Amino acid sequence: MGLAIFIEPHGGLKENILIWKAMVEAKFPDQPYCSHPPHSTLIHVNIQQEKMALEAISKMLKGFTAFKSKIVGNDVFWNDKAAGGGHTLYWKFKSNRILYDLQKQLAEALQPFIAVNPEPQFVNDNTLLKKSFDRYGSPFIGSHWIPHMTIASLQTRRDHPLIEEFLKQTGKYGMDVNEVSCWRVENDQHFCLIRQKLQ
Repeated sequence: MGLAIFIEPHGGLKENILIWKAMVEAKFPDQPYCSHPPHSTLIHVNIQQEKMALEAISKMLKGFTAFKSKIVGNDVFWNDKAAGGGHTLYWKFKSNRILYDLQKQLAEALQPFIAVNPEPQFVNDNTLLKKSFDRYGSPFIGSHWIPHMTIASLQTRRDHPLIEEFLKQTGKYGMDVNEVSCWRVENDQHFCLIRQKLQ
């Protein structure tokens, strides 16, 4: 069973992401990530004992203080192997040590509940991704993670006008990270299980 832990956007950033998801859906229906709720993934793993895993997460989060972060620009993960080779449009966080600490503590709390699951093929090409997957059940835990808010991954050419229009945007958004949400993920379906305020 998939469990994902998210930071969710608010205000202008959430509005921007929803507008862009709608634009992508109108021109390219059923693209990877497009139907997902607006979010930044801290960790996504297959777990067992969901109730106990959620209790461990809740306990860990009770000791974590709310913090401020920033979205400082937009970019593309070109030929994103994690999305089947599409070009993934996203908003990028300013590098923030607290974000990495939050992710690491969540990964450690979930480690006892990780279920055995097949290793993604793209993990074999990168030592950092493989080491993270072997330890935490997710390839993106650690300093190689790029915190971001995804729009969608487009299965199209690199110079498509929609991608060029996305990259022309300028904007910065403040983020008050005062809540974390846990979701059960089944294919592209997301079911919110809990939202927990940070201290």
